[in-house]
Amino acid sequence: MSVAPDAATDVPELSKQELRRNIFNMVWPVTAENVLHFLIGFINTAMVGRLGAATILAVGLSGRVSRFVWIIFNAIGTGTTVLVARAVGAGDPLRMRRVAQQGLLLAVSLIGVVGAVVFIFAPSLFLVFKVTPEALPIGTAYLRMLVFSMPFQALLIVIGAILRGIGNTKIPMQIAVVTNVIIVALNSVLIFGRFGFPALGFRGPAISTIIGQAVGAVIAVKYLLGDGSRVKLGLEDFFSFDSQLIKRLLSIGLPSSAEMAFWQLASVVIVRLINGFGTEAGAAYQLGLQAEGISYMPTAGFAIAATAFVGQSLGARNPHLAERYVKEIVRWGIVFTSVTTALLVFGPRVLMGMLTDDEAVIAIGAQYLLIMGFSQIPQQTSGTLNGVLRGAGDTVTPMISAGIGIWGCRIPLSFLFSKWFGITGIWWAINIDQFARLLITGSKYLRGKWKENVGDGLEEEDSEG
Repeated sequence: MSVAPDAATDVPELSKQELRRNIFNMVWPVTAENVLHFLIGFINTAMVGRLGAATILAVGLSGRVSRFVWIIFNAIGTGTTVLVARAVGAGDPLRMRRVAQQGLLLAVSLIGVVGAVVFIFAPSLFLVFKVTPEALPIGTAYLRMLVFSMPFQALLIVIGAILRGIGNTKIPMQIAVVTNVIIVALNSVLIFGRFGFPALGFRGPAISTIIGQAVGAVIAVKYLLGDGSRVKLGLEDFFSFDSQLIKRLLSIGLPSSAEMAFWQLASVVIVRLINGFGTEAGAAYQLGLQAEGISYMPTAGFAIAATAFVGQSLGARNPHLAERYVKEIVRWGIVFTSVTTALLVFGPRVLMGMLTDDEAVIAIGAQYLLIMGFSQIPQQTSGTLNGVLRGAGDTVTPMISAGIGIWGCRIPLSFLFSKWFGITGIWWAINIDQFARLLITGSKYLRGKWKENVGDGLEEEDSEG
């Protein structure tokens, strides 16, 4: 069901100050969580970075393999966030709880099978990336240990998606604080062997991750089942499947996962191409991605805010409010990204030097960060607008944008430019991809049809049922 964009409800108009306060009340916990993830990841990577280029490459590629797993759970999380937000905006707590319950049930049902596949086929998954012989056994052992953290991570993803759909970003932040403090504290002990513990090397981060995420998952589940969560899920009807609701949830989430799949499949091609330049080049790319995360910290929060506020506003049948939220979110996203871009452009060697003492890796990684600085504003603006479209229930446009940008620009231009300019050509191909995606997503946003999809987002389910 849709109505004209100006058919807003009679909700009192929010002032600009109220609008901004709402945005930052949601954004600052996500930003704090992202800063924490970045700092912890930075520290952990710096620890691993002292174990040699082969270990850096192996651990970095393990993260890439793991991201293929999260493609599945991203579908569940995205669909859950959107439908929870729409139900909240429509003032329907029973429907909100039903969406949350089905999202969790679907995640729990899938994780065992997914984890078993990763454990069994770990060596083959690494060979897909054309991993160097010295890194293969390290990566295989590390990934097989990491499999045991996947059930906890799946729960954290879906519960975080539920809470963000409600508008609660503080609890996921607090859980992230506990989880990551545990991980980094254990890493410092287990990697190098302190306080009587043996030095476990690359196995240390895997064990730390399992323990930290297990604690985080227990806290998240306990909160969700408690009275303070607004969800108040009970166990009595937890195992009842609602096929129509799951179908609707996946119809929203799967295009978003296809978007991730485009990137992850392309990363196989890109990493293979980069690894062809040597172990140092592959290690530099993995560390460069970690350092580049400094630019994602604030803007990831704005994208989440865009999805939640657009979903809630359209659920309340107020597209005008949704549009006001978007303009304010995009404006502030650009401000914050301009600051973080300066860090990449003016301090790339400093950032890389914090992660490794290998001069060859530092030189290649610093070049990557400098060039990536030119695409940060279009990349982050596109990400925010994708959040807007997802909040409106349109997850197809971000998928198309990613597909064209990655497979129409990044991949073919990486092969072409790398022949002309070496590894530098790959970095410039990635830049062009980001500008292409902004053009596609921005054009769809400016057409304005996303404002017409009002209501709780489940009318399609109801009409089918």
